[in-house]
Amino acid sequence: MRDLVRQLAVSVALAATVGVSAACGGSPKAGAAVDEKPLTKAELTKALLRNADVPGLTVDIGPGLPLFDPDDIVTASPTACQPIADTMSVRPRHARRAQVWESLDGVRGAAGTTSGGVVLSSHAEDDARAVVADLKKALPKCGHFSATSAAGWTYGFDIQQVPAPAVGDDAVSYLTTNTIAPDGKGNVESVVRTGSTLSAFLLPQGNGEPASVPEALARKQHERLRAIRG
Repeated sequence: MRDLVRQLAVSVALAATVGVSAACGGSPKAGAAVDEKPLTKAELTKALLRNADVPGLTVDIGPGLPLFDPDDIVTASPTACQPIADTMSVRPRHARRAQVWESLDGVRGAAGTTSGGVVLSSHAEDDARAVVADLKKALPKCGHFSATSAAGWTYGFDIQQVPAPAVGDDAVSYLTTNTIAPDGKGNVESVVRTGSTLSAFLLPQGNGEPASVPEALARKQHERLRAIRG
């Protein structure tokens, strides 16, 4: 399961079928408390979605393994697209304090047909705000960019903005397609901010127009994160 989510997050599949994130900005929502203390890994794990949270959803919580390899330090060309490359990198500009993930099945209410994942990352709150703001700024400039990892891979990605869910304190969504994906399909990443925590939903493009994570699913994750703080 780690491989499924990691392929989506890093945009690299051994069979070269991967496509990952790209985004469109949502409008800021009602603000959370300023300077929230970043959640711990244990708190993030407790906040992950469960099967009963959304009808038809089946989850498989990651077994505590890191999402990225230590040498997955990713740089973008042009540099204006670095905020997108940072979503694939173990060392982003805005440091993560803790991170957990799980795979999701039946995301759009059809079990077995829509598999993806969600990654929860805690940050200093200024950094969490900046991640979303930087993505919104980069997306209009990055219809195409190349990402190179210190792990030894380089891929080109096409980016398409997607309407973000009206959930959380701020949100942004985008489609990223690996230029060598044989079916020409990519994946949609929806990043939802809940105070100092980011929820990154990664879903396959599917048929028709690319769509962000269903709002009911994103809202439940936002609520679970809020509940951790009481």
